[in-house]
Amino acid sequence: MHTVPKQKLVPAMPSNSYHAASLADFSNTLLNRCLRSTSDEEAPTWQLLYYGVIQETHADALLAVLARSGSEEQVWLTADLSTREPWPSLANDWPALLWPEREVWERTGYEPLDHPDLVPILHPHLVDLERRVEGAGVFSLPLGPVRADVSESAFFLFDTVGEQIMHLQPQLFYKHRGIEQIAIGKAAEDVLLLAERISGTSTAAHASACASALEQAHRWQPPSHVLWERQLWVELERLYNHAHDLSQLASAAGMTVGQAQLARVKEECLRLAADLTGSRYLRGAVQLFSSSNINWKTSLPHLEASLSAADERLNHFIRLLSRTPTFIDRLVGTGTVKREWADKYSLVGVTARACGVKTDMRHEFPAHYTGTGYEICTSSMAAGDAKSRFDVRVDEWNVSVRMVRNLARRLADTERTDTPAPRHSPTEAWGVGFVEGARGRVAHVVVVADGRVKFYGVRSASSWIWPVFGLATANGNIQTDFPVIDASFGLSCAGMDR
Repeated sequence: MHTVPKQKLVPAMPSNSYHAASLADFSNTLLNRCLRSTSDEEAPTWQLLYYGVIQETHADALLAVLARSGSEEQVWLTADLSTREPWPSLANDWPALLWPEREVWERTGYEPLDHPDLVPILHPHLVDLERRVEGAGVFSLPLGPVRADVSESAFFLFDTVGEQIMHLQPQLFYKHRGIEQIAIGKAAEDVLLLAERISGTSTAAHASACASALEQAHRWQPPSHVLWERQLWVELERLYNHAHDLSQLASAAGMTVGQAQLARVKEECLRLAADLTGSRYLRGAVQLFSSSNINWKTSLPHLEASLSAADERLNHFIRLLSRTPTFIDRLVGTGTVKREWADKYSLVGVTARACGVKTDMRHEFPAHYTGTGYEICTSSMAAGDAKSRFDVRVDEWNVSVRMVRNLARRLADTERTDTPAPRHSPTEAWGVGFVEGARGRVAHVVVVADGRVKFYGVRSASSWIWPVFGLATANGNIQTDFPVIDASFGLSCAGMDR
């Protein structure tokens, strides 16, 4: 790799950075490193954590941040957009960049050449979706952005023939809050508060990724007990999210008793979180440059008792649902994600693992998970349908229960050795943080300069999965399958809209 020469375009980059000589060079470098092989169950060696644009008053630059699985190696890849040279779209070869390229285009006005679906993404009020399927009997059905009960705002346009869904276009960003822009000029502690509020159901994941990025920029290495505690919060968050998604899946299939009982399990997990941290959704649990002041020795008995009760209840009702043909029949073959889509869209989280892809940041970066009881969960059938996603969530519930117990016991038995917070802020430095959240990989990128955040970029798991949602809904499904598909994906609109 080459070291970036000093220039105005981007801040002083890490030594493991590469400033592409051209946009074509940028594109080729990304493809060569990251494009997943369809013949390999493993995720690619290089993970694309972030793809977006750095906007300066005088110039714009493309930025891609990559991490090498199983190592500490990272690469920061940039390319100058100010030259206005042709920018070849990668979306045809690598559909994972369909939506990120649309974002860059809308932010900069710089059009990627030959992009297959170049319509605004950040301003849905400017878009009037039109049917994509023509012919006799085709009917276009709009749904949203206001949907049932407390569902997040999203718009879906269905092209149907009778009950058959021929095409589905999702449209998001109705809750776009400009969090990345708000963060600019803020102190590190204030940016952490913003990160917690990107997506309420992923508070711990976003906070942990943000804290890790800020700490890397400050060259502060968290002691082991800080990392263990953050992992515990992320696993506890995974538990209540999986309980919620399983509950919603039961509801979508008409299993009202199962829905109510699994919703109770979610409530028990939220109450446990509140008992430990004072917040049901774990706000304030992740501390910058330190751990919480929880006494884990005294908290351990209550945690283990609450966890055991929730675990027993969930597994009991999961066994009942699994023996109910009218429930299982609704899931099998519904909302199928083909393995080739998982590869081309670089899917993450439960959605990818249900296709048999062994991608999980805990698996690919395992250094801090030794002895926690972690194991990667992929579907035995690897069918990529709602049933496979159901199976992965159930297996992951059991793994996360084991991990929370082991991490809590480890914290209770460990003497804390606090590392002093850095006294001085760097003149200018980069940092990236990433975790495996309940929906998949969450990554945050920051530039810190003289005590203030100069650049902030966020990529949630849902942002990588939403582009394939319409494909999974349209292939062989009918209108009444949509609630099951929606629940089985369990995606976040807020995580995408940010």
